[in-house]
Amino acid sequence: MNNSLPLERLCKEIKQIKDFRIVLKDMEPYVKDGNYLIKGREFTNFSLRPREAWANWLICVVLRKLQGDDITFAEDTVGDGFLIDEKNSIYIPTEHVSALENPHNRQPKGEDRIIEAINKKIKRGPKYAKGKILVVFFDGAEEFFRNKIRESIKGKHQFISIFCVGLLTIDKNGYAYIVTEFKEEYGDKSLSFKVQINSDFTNWEISQITA
Repeated sequence: MNNSLPLERLCKEIKQIKDFRIVLKDMEPYVKDGNYLIKGREFTNFSLRPREAWANWLICVVLRKLQGDDITFAEDTVGDGFLIDEKNSIYIPTEHVSALENPHNRQPKGEDRIIEAINKKIKRGPKYAKGKILVVFFDGAEEFFRNKIRESIKGKHQFISIFCVGLLTIDKNGYAYIVTEFKEEYGDKSLSFKVQINSDFTNWEISQITA
């Protein structure tokens, strides 16, 4: 986040997340009933859809592990939320795209599902992408290769970075997600982390994925 610029249009009245444990518990029913993530409307008290809030939460807990507790997120009355670096007063708008399994909108498997979603936003042009972080929220991809995603989008967009946030597993241990950041300055590399949410949504663990 250290290469991004503050945004003047940030409104003082927008709500900002303070307690990530409270939000985790609040999100439990929305995550466990996947329909909320697929088609849920904005919360009445927070101007984001459930999938936008959940993806931003997952990104932020990873960034907080890497950069400290000054990282958080906020609603955006005209967009998909801000990622915030409070220490440096940086507010970065996010643009979200869904690649969730939907019986009314069949999607490909593997990395093609993710690449297709990214390309939908790239096609909107550099002016649309400038100054924003793109967030792809997906499930149902099954096996996919991060290097193929990276090579497919390299040099083709103007987003600050692209986060791909995807469901890995649901089991007795809870919910596991992958959070991967693709950034032009990373070259042939990308950063990936596993976020393991325990079964009662009271805690989480983060580990880096190196393979």
